[in-house]
Amino acid sequence: MAVRLEVTRTGLRVHFSGPDVLAACSRGLFVPYTRVLGIRVMTRADAVASSPHLPCPGLWWWQRYRAGCWGVGERRQLWSARLGTDVVVIYLSGRPFHRVVVEVDEPERAHRRIDAALLHSKKTSPRRALRGHRRSSIEQSIPEPAGADR
Repeated sequence: MAVRLEVTRTGLRVHFSGPDVLAACSRGLFVPYTRVLGIRVMTRADAVASSPHLPCPGLWWWQRYRAGCWGVGERRQLWSARLGTDVVVIYLSGRPFHRVVVEVDEPERAHRRIDAALLHSKKTSPRRALRGHRRSSIEQSIPEPAGADR
C-alpha cells in the first residue's frame, strides 16, 4: 500500500509513499483527534460518488487510481485509493480538508483502531465546541434585562 495510517496518542498520522507523494504534494498529514468528527468504512464507489470531481492537484485513472486533493473550499478532500473495494473515510472539522479517504490493507481493523483511539481521546481530553458562539456588535450593545441572571 502507498498509504500508512499511524494511530498516536494525540492524533492520526497519514503517511504517503510512491506516486501518492506527488499527487498529494505532501509526504503526509497529521490530524489531531480534536479535528476528527467521525470515521467509517465505505465502498470506494460510494466514496467517489459523494466526492467532488475536480482534482486540484490530484491524479486519477478511471476506476483504478485516485490520489491527491479533490474539490475546493469546505468540500476539499485528500484521497489515496487504488483498485480496492473498501476505503477508510475520516471526516474532519476545519481546514484544509473536509475528509480524508484512504485505502489500507485491512480497512475494518484500521477503523476499529482509530475509533478506539478517538473514543479514548474524548474521555481524557477536554473538547471545545466546533461552532463557538461569538456575540455580534449588535448583541453586545443590547443591555441584559434586569432579572436575566436569575
